[in-house]
Amino acid sequence: MSLRRAAGPRPAHAAALLVAVVLGALILSGCGADVEPQTTSTTAAVPSQTLRTTPNPDAEKPAPAAKPKLSGPLAFHVRHRTQLRVKPGGKMVATIKTKTEFKSPTILAVAARKPGWVLVRTTLAKHHVGWLPVASGALFEQPRTIVIDLSAKTLTVFHRGKLTDRYRVAIGTSATPTPTGKYAVTDRLKTGDENSDYGCCILALNGHQEKIAQGWGGGDRIAIHATPHTWTIGKAVSHGCVRATNKALHQLMRKVRIGTPVRIKT
Repeated sequence: MSLRRAAGPRPAHAAALLVAVVLGALILSGCGADVEPQTTSTTAAVPSQTLRTTPNPDAEKPAPAAKPKLSGPLAFHVRHRTQLRVKPGGKMVATIKTKTEFKSPTILAVAARKPGWVLVRTTLAKHHVGWLPVASGALFEQPRTIVIDLSAKTLTVFHRGKLTDRYRVAIGTSATPTPTGKYAVTDRLKTGDENSDYGCCILALNGHQEKIAQGWGGGDRIAIHATPHTWTIGKAVSHGCVRATNKALHQLMRKVRIGTPVRIKT
């Protein structure tokens, strides 16, 4: 279940969570999503925005335009190593680096905002949300959201509130259920082998599996990943991860950015 780089993959029956199928060789996906105005790519840095200026008759100099107001789901690109705090200016609980353990840029979903601060969703089990200073990075909009319906066993993609894609998926068993809640994509990874237990691709999430199967040594991180075992689609068979076909994951990799919010509901 963990994103630990040293662990080995489990059999297909247990291919629920991220382990060393990524092996250090797994890299950020090269297949980018559609480019939105605030970002240069689906996984990279957020460039400065072009701001229009208007003449100032009094000063006879251009007056700086107001920054565009951001709306909808937001993400925060951590550009400088910083400290996660329990509240704005409060106790420090962790260091947030500019890269994830899989060398992706650290782009975190935003849960709330206060002047000078953002509440972000992290991969930390004990501090799944925390506050970061806005000065440590850059905010931008996320055009897409993902909703996973465990009862229907579907994964639905919305683009600016409009339903665009729906996929049939496999979910966790009753003993190792897929956890519900609000999460976000932390990494976009390729396995290099569509016939591996994790299929072609992995969208790692910041969520954790609390009900770990006895004897499982893969950690507790959850993910959305592909599978060559199409017979599992539509069934409750995993250790908590959400599985879809290779075709579905290829499509998601082209569209979904790091930091995309993911809601898992019953």
